[in-house]
Amino acid sequence: MTKLYKLPHDKFDKFLNGLMKSSELYAPVKTDAVRFQKITDIKKINLVDQPDFPIKEFFFRDREKLFSFVGNKVDVKIDKPPKRAFFGLRRCDLNGVAHQDFIFMEKHKDPYYIAQREGALLIGYHCDVAPSKYCFCGSMDLKDYYDLMFWNQDDHYLVHVGSDKGKLALTKEFEETKLNLKDDMKKIEFTDKLKNKDISKQYDNPDWKTKGSDKCLSCAACTTLCPTCYCHEIKDEVTLTDLKKGDRLREWSSCQLKSFTRVAGDHVFRDARTDRFKHRIFHQLQYFKERYNVEMCVGCGRCITHCPTEIDFVQIINEFEDKKKK
Repeated sequence: MTKLYKLPHDKFDKFLNGLMKSSELYAPVKTDAVRFQKITDIKKINLVDQPDFPIKEFFFRDREKLFSFVGNKVDVKIDKPPKRAFFGLRRCDLNGVAHQDFIFMEKHKDPYYIAQREGALLIGYHCDVAPSKYCFCGSMDLKDYYDLMFWNQDDHYLVHVGSDKGKLALTKEFEETKLNLKDDMKKIEFTDKLKNKDISKQYDNPDWKTKGSDKCLSCAACTTLCPTCYCHEIKDEVTLTDLKKGDRLREWSSCQLKSFTRVAGDHVFRDARTDRFKHRIFHQLQYFKERYNVEMCVGCGRCITHCPTEIDFVQIINEFEDKKKK
């Protein structure tokens, strides 16, 4: 269905207040950084800046207890959160959720992720302009993946319903229009920045090292802030007083850490920093698509924006293309 609805600006607060009565409302708030927080005052919602953190942590939690154990007995408890609505999701982050859903709900049915994700209402907010100079979402094949999507207009929002859950969230404040969703509404100017996503023949290019990994600190900020990265480790946490009793935990990890590919015998499969640096980019642009026919990267640019040494892998790839033409 492509029909668009209209929500006047002066009725917007009423819609959000209604959501807050029926569920917990999360939206971007600017404090020390812009992050999704539980909203008690809708005036604090920030729709100007790109959130520094995606909502990945609400569903694929950074540290999660899978079960407790005592000897051979296992106690599994999967807690479901209260009903939650997430407002202000950019198109890139919505696609990030789509890719996480694909991994944790379709390819591998993860009950812990599903419990956090199932009841969530996803409400998008389309960027008027690119919120960061490093955004390159226009280069990626992003899909419509939301319950509701908002476009800000002069005195109202245009709203598209993307699911049955979204349709149920509509209230009497929404007015039907004769307008339909068009492809040009999904475009964001100046975000088509990546000249070539096929980097399959560039693996041995020395520029990965000289322009990339030589500056890399292996801090893992890029993967932590990435809305699609799902690397994790499983570990048991016990006390010295009783080694037969403890918790099995899942914690975020990163392909940028040397410890990630360390195995028994202290062998590290990606010991060189250049190998780790390349692996992340090739996984985002090449490997995942070769395996699943889906581009993993959503072009949010956070890995560039928040890199402490300002490594811009899009620029590195574009310079490959510039050299080809010379």
